[in-house]
Amino acid sequence: MKFSLITILVVALAIGSESVSLVKRETPAELDKIAKYFQDLVDTLKNVEAPELANKAKAYFEESKAQFQPMVEKLQEQLKPLSSNIEDHIKPLAASVQAQVAPLTDMVQTHVEDMLKFVAEKTKAILPPQ
Repeated sequence: MKFSLITILVVALAIGSESVSLVKRETPAELDKIAKYFQDLVDTLKNVEAPELANKAKAYFEESKAQFQPMVEKLQEQLKPLSSNIEDHIKPLAASVQAQVAPLTDMVQTHVEDMLKFVAEKTKAILPPQ
């Protein structure tokens, strides 16, 4: 019984150490691939000069603009009726709000003018005559 437990333990340790060695063998290969990718990227960036990179970026943006311009124009055409519809709804609402607020603003303006007159009169009364 003790012999079979020791045998099982030895086999388990052997399998475990072998699996660890397999993982160790796979990891460097993956790291080598990643390192090679970044090294190639660095080499490519070293070879590309700044003006050339700028020209490539400009060309890319111009291509993108050319692709998106028709979609933007189409979207603008589709939104024009919607914006005019919204404007038609908001104009009466704004006029209504303005009509309701106008008396209140007049009242506030009157109160502020009255308060300023009061303060001016009290200030004149407090100051000595000149």
